[in-house]
Amino acid sequence: ILWVDGSVEALHEVLQLPAALRSCPALRRALAVDSAFREGNTARLFRLLRILPYLQSCAVQCHIGRARRGALARLARALSTPKGQTLPLGFMVHLLALDGPEEARDLCQAHGLPLDGQERVVFLRGRYTEKGLPPAGTCSVLVASKLGGRTLEEVAMAEEEDEGVARLKSPA
Repeated sequence: ILWVDGSVEALHEVLQLPAALRSCPALRRALAVDSAFREGNTARLFRLLRILPYLQSCAVQCHIGRARRGALARLARALSTPKGQTLPLGFMVHLLALDGPEEARDLCQAHGLPLDGQERVVFLRGRYTEKGLPPAGTCSVLVASKLGGRTLEEVAMAEEEDEGVARLKSPA
C-alpha cells in the first residue's frame, strides 16, 4: 500500500491490519500522507511528498494535480479580495513543490488567476475557476529527481533493502 488516497474504505482496510503491519515505515508514511491530504494541510502534504522514496513518489504522482488544485482553491478562498492580494510565485513553487516559476504561472493561469508581472499571482474575488482535469505538471521535483542517476532496478533494490533494514530495527 503506497498511498491511501483519501478513500475512507481504503483507510478502514488499513486500520484493520495487524499492528505489526501498521507499524511498517512505508505504511506509516502512506498514512501520514493520507492524513495531510484529508485534512487539507498543504504544507505538510508537500513536505511529506518531497521525502517519499522514488517508488512511492511514482504511486502518488497521479494524485498531485488534484492536491495542487485543492491547495490553490484554499489559497484563493483565503486570499481573494475585491482589490486582489498577491503572493510571490516563488512561494507557490515552494509550497506546491512545483518545478519552477513557469509551472506556477501555468497553474495559476489554468485556474483563472491573473499575474502581476511575472513574479506574483493576484487573488481576485470571483476569478478562481476549475475547468476540466487539473494540470498534471511534470513532477520533476517530486518524482524524477529521486532517481539520482540510478536505474529503476537499482532504485527498487535499494528501497527494498531499506525497508528490510527498517523492519529488522523495529520491535515486533
